[in-house]
Amino acid sequence: MEPTSVTLGGRASGGTATPEARRESPQLSVRAEIALSWRRSAACGIAPDKKAELPYDPDFDSDSRLLKAATPVVERLASSLADTSTSILLADRQARIVRRWVGEKPLYSALDNAYAAPGFAFAEEYAGTNGLGTVLEEARTVAVRGEEHYADFLRHLSCVGVPIHNPVTRAVEGVLDITCLADDYNPLIPALLSESVQHIETRLSHLSSPADVALVEAFTRARRLHRGAILGLNPNMILTNPIASGNLTPQDQAVLWDASTQLARTQRSEVSVDLTHGRYRVRCQSVTTASHDPAGVVVYLDPIRPRHLSTGYRPSATPTGTGCTPPAGRSPQWRRVTTRIQELAQLPDPVAITGEPGTGKLYLAKYLHELSSPARGLRVFNAADPTETAPKDLIIRTNDTLGQGDNVIVRRIEYLPTQAQAQLRALAATSPHPASASTTGRLIVTAQTTTHTHERLEQALASYPHHLWVPPLAQHIEDIADLTSVLLTELAGQPTAHCSLPTLQALMRSPWPGNIAELRDALAAALNASHGQEIQPHHLPTWVLKRAHQRQLSVMEQSERELIIETLASVGNNRTQAARILGIGRATLYRKIRTLGVSTAQELQMGLSDQLIGQSHCQVSRDRRGPAR
Repeated sequence: MEPTSVTLGGRASGGTATPEARRESPQLSVRAEIALSWRRSAACGIAPDKKAELPYDPDFDSDSRLLKAATPVVERLASSLADTSTSILLADRQARIVRRWVGEKPLYSALDNAYAAPGFAFAEEYAGTNGLGTVLEEARTVAVRGEEHYADFLRHLSCVGVPIHNPVTRAVEGVLDITCLADDYNPLIPALLSESVQHIETRLSHLSSPADVALVEAFTRARRLHRGAILGLNPNMILTNPIASGNLTPQDQAVLWDASTQLARTQRSEVSVDLTHGRYRVRCQSVTTASHDPAGVVVYLDPIRPRHLSTGYRPSATPTGTGCTPPAGRSPQWRRVTTRIQELAQLPDPVAITGEPGTGKLYLAKYLHELSSPARGLRVFNAADPTETAPKDLIIRTNDTLGQGDNVIVRRIEYLPTQAQAQLRALAATSPHPASASTTGRLIVTAQTTTHTHERLEQALASYPHHLWVPPLAQHIEDIADLTSVLLTELAGQPTAHCSLPTLQALMRSPWPGNIAELRDALAAALNASHGQEIQPHHLPTWVLKRAHQRQLSVMEQSERELIIETLASVGNNRTQAARILGIGRATLYRKIRTLGVSTAQELQMGLSDQLIGQSHCQVSRDRRGPAR
């Protein structure tokens, strides 16, 4: 049976369209799955005739389950194809090639020119239509012949890819692909690959841990008995039923993992949490293996209050009539802050906002201004910077600005001398009165306060009619997920930047003495290290990883853990080099990374994807670094 074809832009003309022909005349016929892939590739902004810029990372886990299961099977297949003009590629679930077997030597050059070598990632968003990334998008066998490739640099090849599924979770673990020259395509290749993939999946089932099997069985039983949202959680996977997967964001999953950890630690039966779509009651059922070892938990979610009744904020919402983004967070502590701001927005009186350094006082002050009087102008003076405004001039300019009807924020008033403090208190005591509120601006001050706040500052703050205390981040750590989403969008300039679930959990285990400002610094460094890819734990600064360990370690373990982190950081997370420097084997290093929580490797996944923790990607072009043979 011939594959279904569709017409792009008009009547079908038969045959296969090159990217150039497609650009010049879209009225050409291609197979439906290829046409759909072309549309996805175009939507990603890929230019077919441009030089490829593929993510590249040659340092991957040689001890992974995928390689353990696939290597013996593929080596047998490669042996049978040794004298043919074919190659076999094994890719992980990020479409990154982790092994390559080549038949005839002349094929090496054709593969290298197409970057088809270990370390290069062929996700559709980078490489366009191909036999690795398109397979992951479609989750089924895909053949791409010659000019069906979206990008020119792949058109001299034909390839067939078959997805490799985890037999326990049915998630896609990777792709097995046969690639040859465009004219050497054989229609028997898909059947040959499918047989090999079946053997690989059988071997994967034997490698599944008893804990994973026990959790999947418990989760399956729970799905039959509970009509609501259900999750299965352990350090290796997250399982969700359709209700949960359709309503839970990655931030929600991080919050639920933290909640289930708290329940296990405190031995409570349930806890209430705010999620994206409302407030939920969380109940956990512990799961053990046949030998009574911990295997994870099954989490049951029952709605308490839908989002439209909740007083929490979603990070994407904005106040009516303003362009200001509300403070991100849904914890009880943060809801009290946002509720208090709403109350203060209805009043004209001066406000003092206090809290530890880095808690977001200036942001909240600006938000209060936008929420209460967005039509007014706003001036911000920093008392901590004498080069910006001298104390005497600051008081004069504050008074003049208020008199003109604009609002004023005076930052860091603890730096003002005694006389200036008294003058600012006088302004706070006299303006604005309700009768003049329509013509007089509003004064908002911020001050850094700690347990050792000076008595003079306490007296100054007491003169303000309204106060807002901002809690340290450690007291609303469950807001990390929402804060991370907002901060990454701000740093990257687009909403596509995001953290993996294990990364969010690492962030939630850190104490953050520098509060939100410190979190922002850590995310900025991680965003730079990730080169625009999903932020994984190893992209985080080493000082974050050192503080985010999973369990109490012995003095010896803690020293060993810090040494490994510092060594990995010194070689750019190249684990092969790190193992050599430490004088241990790669397998030993990977084992220590897992047992000591070096990369916070609770390999939690979203939905049924059961994704392994990914590696960092470096954008390299062919003229900067060629593929290693």
